[in-house]
Amino acid sequence: MKKIFLLISIVFFLGKTLQAQSSIEATTIATYNAYAGETADTTVPYYKDLGVRRVIVADADGDGSQEIIATDYSNGGRVHVLKYDGAGNLEIVWSSPISPTASGSTPRFPQVGDCDGDGYPEIIFEQNGEARIVFYEWDGTSWGTEPAFEITTAMYRAAGALEDLRFNRETLLVKDIDGDGRSEIIPHGNSPRRDVYILGVSGSFPGFASIIIEGGHPDYSTNGRMWVTGSYWSTTPADIDGDGKLELINHHWDNFGMWAIKVNGPDSYTYPDTSKPGVYHRYSATDGNSYFGLAAVDVDGDGKQEIAGTMYGHGHDMCLFQFSRTDNSANLFYDDPDSVAKRFAIIAPKTELAALAGRTNAEFWSCVKGDVNKDGKDEIYTGGGTGLNLIAVQYKGSGSLLDPNSYSANLVYTGEGGDVFATIKIYHGRVDTVISGTDTTYTFNPSIIDTVYEETPFTAYIFADSVDLDQDGKMEIVLSEQSVYDSTTVIEYVWADSTKSWERDNAAEHKIVNTYRRTIRVLEYTGTTGLQDQKYTIVTPDDYILENNYPNPFNPTTTIRFTLPLQKKISLKIYDMLGREVAALINDEVYNKGTFEVTWDGTNSGGAKVASGNYIARLTYGNFSKSIKMTLLK
Repeated sequence: MKKIFLLISIVFFLGKTLQAQSSIEATTIATYNAYAGETADTTVPYYKDLGVRRVIVADADGDGSQEIIATDYSNGGRVHVLKYDGAGNLEIVWSSPISPTASGSTPRFPQVGDCDGDGYPEIIFEQNGEARIVFYEWDGTSWGTEPAFEITTAMYRAAGALEDLRFNRETLLVKDIDGDGRSEIIPHGNSPRRDVYILGVSGSFPGFASIIIEGGHPDYSTNGRMWVTGSYWSTTPADIDGDGKLELINHHWDNFGMWAIKVNGPDSYTYPDTSKPGVYHRYSATDGNSYFGLAAVDVDGDGKQEIAGTMYGHGHDMCLFQFSRTDNSANLFYDDPDSVAKRFAIIAPKTELAALAGRTNAEFWSCVKGDVNKDGKDEIYTGGGTGLNLIAVQYKGSGSLLDPNSYSANLVYTGEGGDVFATIKIYHGRVDTVISGTDTTYTFNPSIIDTVYEETPFTAYIFADSVDLDQDGKMEIVLSEQSVYDSTTVIEYVWADSTKSWERDNAAEHKIVNTYRRTIRVLEYTGTTGLQDQKYTIVTPDDYILENNYPNPFNPTTTIRFTLPLQKKISLKIYDMLGREVAALINDEVYNKGTFEVTWDGTNSGGAKVASGNYIARLTYGNFSKSIKMTLLK
């Protein structure tokens, strides 16, 4: 039976499947940009309109189903967990606390692991504004409101590191790389050394735990700094020789500096031989780095992985490193042009990828793997701006892995933000300028209107590795998008002859509500029709509504109305002003989507009348709740 390649029906797919877009109520998501007359609710996820920089997919609570873990720029940088509800919704079921230190940025790469080996997963990320790596551990019901563990620079140095931690970088690796049942952490070292230490957790948390350095030693010769220059950027675990054990492929910023660490077994690692003449790969004197790190892929399905990347600083071309089964030492990269030529090639130049959308130039950031058609061979995915949001590069099945002719590149998702922009600038008329010597002549043509469109949504990250959120057996790809605003600002300009300049018409400035507003998109592989947009709606905690009771004050009864955006197990309880439970009107019961009313007659759980005074009604839904204040009069 022939193996099905991606995009058998790409024309149909692009023309039909992904052009439809159901509208989304923008007011339920943000008020920061579109509604200047209202005050933004700064506790609402994504209230600042910047979109989602990074998504990963993992079973973060150990229940056998996957969740999406996504970053958020607002409130000092947050992380949210979204779960599919089986009815077309991705619900935010947990959010990290609002940061007391506004960093103006976002955690770059949340991870899920089990660093203390107790069977309870942790969500781990760099809280860069607070200069710490935080661990939120699943306790059976939640990931909590405070970190179960953290790593600070002081702890890092106390463990033996000779530098500070460096925060606000693009990647963080958390994975059980040595098979000892505990996830290791590889963070970022700071200047001037930028060493690569492999950290483990001793003990368990919450409780008494500390970090230890499992790999790396406090000297230049065993941490890679002597071989390459520039900032340490990422570590990619890969089985490049197919022996079932991982190698760690590290790269630094300058000259595409790369070097490897061999994983021998539990807490045992081999660093490169310092006698080699420079352990790095240099493609050209102007090389930069693979901006979003590197991806370990098995493009030909032979059981050993190659290393792919998009080359920031070298035109955003897609490159590939191929290794043999005898490449099983830490000395994989060194300054040997003949060796480099045998192992490295550009397999998809950016000009060819841009041409898929009829362009001559483009930028591509993400580089990830995924076998969404389940043919046993990994595709390499990358993406860029609108029109080039998702591209699949796939080995054809024959030919050298280092020959670009051995690969096909397909545009699998063009994006749906064709008329979505952050700003539209309209110039009423066109001015032609003629300079002759010291004289400048302006010719104004009022019949021509120039329009400038600025900033459209673009693919910030892709996750395509064994994703099946709805557990139907069909693989999925999750995209995160940035520059997705809840409205477009329209600015109009008129020409002023008196000043020979364009003047902004403030009275004409207005906003257009953007019903696009999808910052996380799930595409499912359906076979002959390619990828289908699932069009999931994101449900935030703010979509749950608890109205003020009526009447209020009341005697003897009052009605409490609430609205649920989806089916949910909820509780509605009454508390006194000291926080003691008075009555449970609803106690962990499943309610369908819709609006409901419950009456409280002013009695406690035992049926006795309570005293006059103030009471709190609290609606609890998952890890979130909303409350109202009520007054009973007699």
